[in-house]
Amino acid sequence: MPFRQFRAKIYRSLCLLCITLGIAIGLNACISPSNDKKTEEAKSPVPIFLFLQASPDGKTIEGIVPSDLVEQFGSLDRVIQSIPAGSKFSLMQFGKPLGTFQVSAIRGSDAFGAIASFKVQAPDSNDKSQSGKSLAPEVLRQPNLTIVASDRINTSDRNYFFNCPNKIQPLVLEKSRNLFVKLGASPAATAQVSIASLVCADINGDNQPEIIAGLRLDNPLRPAGLSAQAWKEFLSLPATQRQEYSMLVMLSKGANDDWISEPILTHTRALSYVNDSVSSYALYGIQEVNGDRYPEIIVQEIGLNSLDVRVFTPSLNAQGKWQWRSYYQNQRSLNIVQ
Repeated sequence: MPFRQFRAKIYRSLCLLCITLGIAIGLNACISPSNDKKTEEAKSPVPIFLFLQASPDGKTIEGIVPSDLVEQFGSLDRVIQSIPAGSKFSLMQFGKPLGTFQVSAIRGSDAFGAIASFKVQAPDSNDKSQSGKSLAPEVLRQPNLTIVASDRINTSDRNYFFNCPNKIQPLVLEKSRNLFVKLGASPAATAQVSIASLVCADINGDNQPEIIAGLRLDNPLRPAGLSAQAWKEFLSLPATQRQEYSMLVMLSKGANDDWISEPILTHTRALSYVNDSVSSYALYGIQEVNGDRYPEIIVQEIGLNSLDVRVFTPSLNAQGKWQWRSYYQNQRSLNIVQ
């Protein structure tokens, strides 16, 4: 082989080797432990609790733990154990931080729902990072507070909360009644749909509020009192005649400037015991936690003897329709039928 051809062949081999090494190094960087850790941190859920109450001296703060978070960890105790002493939390109101606190200990309780009790650590006078960040008593009296891990919150100047226009209730009912028919309710019964909660908030970032309403359709045959005989007769009816419905809906303006109502969360169940009733839903807070365009919504579920909180992540599909999924349990269906 002539020397010139031999040299060209060696040169091509060296080039191929360099390219192969470059690809290998690049792949190794993509799957390196540090990148794995960053990916895992990005995917790990941000703990969010619904503020319930505080002790008069502000030394103990109680919050409702989302049931989906409890299921993700396997138990309330594991959720509590995952939060180390010394963790810092912020009290948020529709995306705005109102104050922070540091915890010395956390304990859990299953009474009336999953409850986390935060023992507030006294501020260290020598710690300058604590100055101006302790909770003011008036903050603890504010409505619609959520508790979010301080090192994982995303804040901005965006205004999520808006005052709802007057006389908006008829519009909400008109646009939403048919959604109950899709759940199985008779068209005639939808005249009894009632509004349990109503909030106007900017979800899609266009500086125009969407309407988020908690709706319910009570069973007209449900006894009004606690008469054992009346409830016995009612509970002997077929399940289809004992149904009650609850729903959280969002109304947004479509292309033709008309309001479109879409369900976020639905719940259908047959009443099964004395004084039974389906839960009601209310939008309680909004917080950007995963860095995308749309904020997560914190929803309070109010039962007869229990409180729960759910966190939902919104997105728009290719057809422009809203899609909602549980922030903690992505595979959980939001159409609950019992």
